[in-house]
Amino acid sequence: MKFLVISRPNGQDHGLAGTYDVVDNVNDHSKNLKKVIKDKTVERAYAFISGGSAVVMNADTTKELAVKVRSNPLFKSSSTEIIPIADAVDFLDGVADHLS
Repeated sequence: MKFLVISRPNGQDHGLAGTYDVVDNVNDHSKNLKKVIKDKTVERAYAFISGGSAVVMNADTTKELAVKVRSNPLFKSSSTEIIPIADAVDFLDGVADHLS
């Protein structure tokens, strides 16, 4: 199943070392994101210029979704919204089938 995961900073300290936002850590995040996009765990990922992100993520179970969402190193300092989503054409075809 697909989920839109929206994360926004909530103002809390992320609890990571003061040197966390250095180029090596940013590069590591970039590599990790490319990996999960390649293995189709994440379909698309967007960064909000003002802080935060929107990610289209795949998960088969609630447990898998929880693990993936909470693996974000900034999870504790973010407000996270999870919205189940579906392909719009598939959704509309399903509604049409149901109504006929």
